[in-house]
Amino acid sequence: MARLILKSPYIKSTGGASGYLRYIATRERVELIPDDRPPTRKQEQLIVKLVKDFPDSKTLYEYEDYLTKPTKVNASAFITLALESNWDAIHESDQYMKYIATRPRAERIGTHGLFGDDDAVSLEKAMAEVERYTGNVWTHIISLKREDAARLGFDNAAAWRNLIRAHRNDIAAAMKIPPGDFRWYAAFHDEGEHPHIHMMAWSADPKQGYLTEKGIEQMRSRLSVSAHIFRKKRTFSVNARCLHKIIQKKAG
Repeated sequence: MARLILKSPYIKSTGGASGYLRYIATRERVELIPDDRPPTRKQEQLIVKLVKDFPDSKTLYEYEDYLTKPTKVNASAFITLALESNWDAIHESDQYMKYIATRPRAERIGTHGLFGDDDAVSLEKAMAEVERYTGNVWTHIISLKREDAARLGFDNAAAWRNLIRAHRNDIAAAMKIPPGDFRWYAAFHDEGEHPHIHMMAWSADPKQGYLTEKGIEQMRSRLSVSAHIFRKKRTFSVNARCLHKIIQKKAG
């Protein structure tokens, strides 16, 4: 079974959530040009600082890739996701934010890449909603390796949107939030060798919401299993359509 990585940091009620929402929704999609040259001295210094400031970033796929093959491209991919994974701690840091500001990339649905429970999401209304919120906002990052994403059909925003919609109540339960109070938005980033989504989740009641390691594992397991079931259903659907066409052709 494909290994699905799930990280669940959160942004405190002190601010930064609306800026993060705009960031994940509007990152432009850019092409990563293969570059097997060694990382720059500046990249190496920043990675040392990131790993020291945020030890949990070592669990990212991107860090594994960097250690296995320390190139400029792999260094860039790790730095970007490590920064995005720790938004609450770095959004007031000029050094970190300057780097984030120059690293755009996302798949848009319409004028932005944000999706949620509703088919039509207004970025402005979503930002205003988060800006008014006084509780903590979790910023889940869910990723797969490129080959697994392609094999399972999760190399596009629509598939991720359908997966999260199907399991939004499971995620709410893991976060100790009643389904009716659960609020979320997400965006798909087609990033290098590890496509992923950024998902913001919180409760309508600022006093609700609590996520443990057990809850994180519960979410990861449910989403991972469902992703494989999704592939089987998709394969069955494709085969059924092909069989129908064959029958029609013979009948004609």
